Amino acid sequence: MLALWCGALLMSGCSGFAPAPIPVTYLSQDPPPGRLPLGETAYVDDGRCPPGQVKRLIGGDAKHNVPRKVECVARPQ
Repeated sequence: MLALWCGALLMSGCSGFAPAPIPVTYLSQDPPPGRLPLGETAYVDDGRCPPGQVKRLIGGDAKHNVPRKVECVARPQ
């Protein structure tokens, strides 16, 4: 019975339950080493990327030799 109800709920579309977008915060400089946890994302607008792009940092872990990932990406909306 539960599976039937869940299937009906999925087929109805659930259109009124979309979460609100989370605003993106831009930093003016890279966070210091150790401040960006492993896997966490930060956006930095320090002017080093082409126009319309910002730097995206994904935290690493120095203790386990996992470097930060850094790339220029289109400015998230």
